[in-house]
Amino acid sequence: MEEIPTLPQDIIIEILIRLPLKTLLKFRSVSKSWLSLLSDTQFHKTHINFSMNNPKFADYTFAAVPTVSGLGKICHVYTISSVNSSVIVSKHGCPSKTLSLSAWILGSCNGLICLTTDSFNLMVLNPCTGKFNVFPDLNIEYEVGDGGVHIGYGFGYDAYAEDYKVVKMFSFPRIEDEGRHVNMVSVYSLKGSSWSSIQGFDSGHVNGNVGVFANGVLHWEGCYDYVSGAVSLEIVTLDLATERYGRIALPRYEGGGICWTLGESRGRLVACCNYESNKADMWVMKDYGVEKTWTKLVTISSPDDGRVNISPLFVAENGDEVLVKLGTEVTLYNSRNASFKRIVDYVSGDFLQVQVANYLESLASPHV
Repeated sequence: MEEIPTLPQDIIIEILIRLPLKTLLKFRSVSKSWLSLLSDTQFHKTHINFSMNNPKFADYTFAAVPTVSGLGKICHVYTISSVNSSVIVSKHGCPSKTLSLSAWILGSCNGLICLTTDSFNLMVLNPCTGKFNVFPDLNIEYEVGDGGVHIGYGFGYDAYAEDYKVVKMFSFPRIEDEGRHVNMVSVYSLKGSSWSSIQGFDSGHVNGNVGVFANGVLHWEGCYDYVSGAVSLEIVTLDLATERYGRIALPRYEGGGICWTLGESRGRLVACCNYESNKADMWVMKDYGVEKTWTKLVTISSPDDGRVNISPLFVAENGDEVLVKLGTEVTLYNSRNASFKRIVDYVSGDFLQVQVANYLESLASPHV
């Protein structure tokens, strides 16, 4: 009997990375060799890199957590894909019963989502595979003045160390030096399963609760710089590989009442400037780290009469359609006709707000 020819391993990998994630999950049952291949960390990296560099093959998803009286519950996962420059959203069920815990989304990276739980723990979850990693949150003692304390988080990947990391910041005003802040920063290594302290940054503090991960760097909006006696709105950055801080200037606006929100779409940093009562400008940094490449895509006028901040979630390739969090709703804005299409309304009864994080579907494991 003539033997059936087999393809070289590199050809098989080139075929597999182009397949939908659901198909790859099914293919784990084909044979032990395929299970080994699809469980290999190097294959996971190859699949993620291909998906990020070839967005037409990639499905972008976002998880939503409605909050009611301080208790959260993951209700749905939505798949976002781009076909012919149009955004298509498909509804999926709850990926895991473990997500019925009280939760708060702290960030996403490579298909993994970091959340808090109701038991003073943190969780890193892959909603596609259902695998998760639970570890203790960090609590420290500190002296708080009248200004209180601001706590911020961030979650991302250190490519140099091949490690996922969680960052936690405690920021509070100096009691003896009005206008300045003390910033205590710690980093949790999933590979090392431990927290460690790193140097804090000087002068200002981060205004956003959750950092945005892009280009190996975490970003927080609203750094207040009091050194010169003036308040300056900038982006505070932390490189997870070098653990060095930096700053990125935001597009300049005159006047007050401005609120910035940050996001990431297709690997690019997105900034949204909310101003007046219901307007927002969406900006994308075309060349990361080059401030002159901030490009305004669209101006959005919210249909709500009151002040509702707009947060970017996903931007179509040509910028004609933008998925945003508008108050407590996820909405698709079409700039061609200035229309809003509600994707889903989470608000009913006592729901107070909704958190949303977009991510790229992957086979990445939360256990490094």
